Amino acid sequence: MAVTIQTNAHKADNADITKYSLMLGGLNVTRDALNQYDPLITGYGRLFMVRKPNLFNKILSDEFNKFKHILEYGNTGISGINDVDLSSTQIKGGYVGREFDIPTLATDSTNGFSIKTFEFSGSPIREVLHFWVNGISDLQSGFAHYGGLIQDGKLAYKQANHTAEFIYVVTDRTGMKVEYACQFCNCFPKGYKNDQFNYDAGSHEYVDTTVEFYGTKYESAEINAKAAILLQNYQILVNSLEFNSGLDDVVSTADGVLTPTGYNQKTGKIENQSVINYRNADKSYDYDTYNKTTPSYTTKGRDL
Repeated sequence: MAVTIQTNAHKADNADITKYSLMLGGLNVTRDALNQYDPLITGYGRLFMVRKPNLFNKILSDEFNKFKHILEYGNTGISGINDVDLSSTQIKGGYVGREFDIPTLATDSTNGFSIKTFEFSGSPIREVLHFWVNGISDLQSGFAHYGGLIQDGKLAYKQANHTAEFIYVVTDRTGMKVEYACQFCNCFPKGYKNDQFNYDAGSHEYVDTTVEFYGTKYESAEINAKAAILLQNYQILVNSLEFNSGLDDVVSTADGVLTPTGYNQKTGKIENQSVINYRNADKSYDYDTYNKTTPSYTTKGRDL
């Protein structure tokens, strides 16, 4: 079987497509026909930084890990992937000088990518980008210092030490199948944003920002396979019915955060359930005297 750009990715399930006239002769959207031309729907992108710059393994590690997490889970758009063009040249001949084309080079003009996200209070994105850029080329001296790592002999200046690698994946609507994947290597920032600190009276806006990287793009069947593994290893919520409220400490009575209450038919008041059901030594709160609390959907089936 031939290896194609969709090897190890989602392959079209259209074994019988040649049996249908598709859009000609009238639109056929019967189930059998639809099985052959399921439309491609995009907009489900995932980004993974698969290799951090070596310098951030030795300095500013915690801040960089948070920066990495924001780019991976807080992005609102990825752009910069361009089309591939096949160039040609002409051969001329005959008395009238007619020409025909022959192919020369296929070129991909992608030379980087951009990540849209939001800046947060405390400027965690700007902090890391400033350190990254300034460590490669100091804003005043122009020298590389990696925040003092070079001078301290802890890390040598090398292109590999200040560049990252990413894998970008676009999935189908299930979030499980790879429709497209590429790897960006030799990635370093093109700069960072400062214009959010300009001021206009009466204007108080949130800050959206675009983090731009230089990078070299690769596509292959092996990268598709790695992308599928990343999707499996770093899963996110798909079914909203599985959403967790995070309120365990609020509804739990173990730490006294919440005292369960119920309607006391004897007094007509909302009271502590332990008081309503408590049976002390002199039976002043006898269980038979004080009725059980009125069941609701939250207490139904519980022996109160």
